[in-house]
Formats: sequence, structure tokens, C-alpha cells
Amino acid sequence: MPGENCIFCKIAQGKLKSDTIYEDNKTIVILDTDWAVNGHTLVIWKGHHTNAADLSKDEFLHFSKVFHKSERALLDILQKDKSVVLKTGGLVSHFHFHIYPINSDTSWKEIKDMFDKKTKYQPKQGEKEKLLVELKNRLK
Repeated sequence: MPGENCIFCKIAQGKLKSDTIYEDNKTIVILDTDWAVNGHTLVIWKGHHTNAADLSKDEFLHFSKVFHKSERALLDILQKDKSVVLKTGGLVSHFHFHIYPINSDTSWKEIKDMFDKKTKYQPKQGEKEKLLVELKNRLK
């Protein structure tokens, strides 16, 4: 059965705990467990698909609206002026976007290091919990 051993399917089904920011019947938005930067967030389609092209136009429109609202909230709350977005499928073959909130003066090397998992952000005590509350309030 497709998605049977997929970590994102398990999160979407409530079988694995996550730092959930927002959830509806089609999408879930969570903080990544391994932050490359402060606020590193995932927007995940709940159904097990690999590519954006696997979704109908209406489904992709729904995903896009959730993504847009999530990115805007992250940028505003973290006072960043840019985000880098990565659609991945290499490590987890399940349609999702990563949002990395950054400043516009972030170098290409720093961005590449984020993608290569060479950087890791360690939140200060209470920082993640505060961000979760603020994001949840914005994405209600």
C-alpha cells in the first residue's frame, strides 16, 4: 500500500507526533524536527503523492493557499524579508515544501549549506514554543 511506511503519511494520520502549526483535511503544516534555520517549516499534502503534478488543479490551489499563508506568517513573525522554498522528494518521496525564512543578504553558500544539512539552528529555551503559539494564532 503506497505511503504505508512514509513518515509524512504517519504524521498526517496522527500516528507520529509533530509540532503542528496548522491542519485541515488536505494539508498539515509543521515545524521541521531538524531546523536548518529558525522557523524551518514544512507544508505537507496529506495524501501520498510524489509531485505537484499528481494533484488536481483545485488540490494544488488549496495547497498553494496554505503555503502562502504559512510563508507570510513566518516572514512577519520572524521579521525576515525572504524565504527559500524547496520542493523535495529525495529523502521522503511525499509531496511537501520546505520553507526556510532568511534575510535577503544570506549568501548562496549559506543557502547551499542549509540544503546540504551542514547548518543546524538550535532554538533558545522557549523559542520554539513561542513561535508555535504565534504561528498557530496567525494560521487559525
